[in-house]
Amino acid sequence: MSVKDAFRKEMEIELEVAQVKLKMLRALTASLTLEDGYEYTRIIDSADLKVVDMRARLREFDRIHENAWQRLRGGVEETWAALQISLNEVVTGFTAKE
Repeated sequence: MSVKDAFRKEMEIELEVAQVKLKMLRALTASLTLEDGYEYTRIIDSADLKVVDMRARLREFDRIHENAWQRLRGGVEETWAALQISLNEVVTGFTAKE
């Protein structure tokens, strides 16, 4: 397996985990007040868009040459970092509410 393929597979696994977390967090918003639920739903929706963006970036890996994928890697890593920040923001908020 090439480094490119290994990176893509790792990111796809991370995305699957993130999507499960987002689904669980979305379910938790039902127990919040309307105002808090709206705020967290907004953050979760934003994270969902980052997942879509990251999937699109990973699909680009199929179309590029083995030597050119490093240019896309930075964008994928930036999107992943932004997604992690969103997830942490929601988890921290829920933890503070408990």
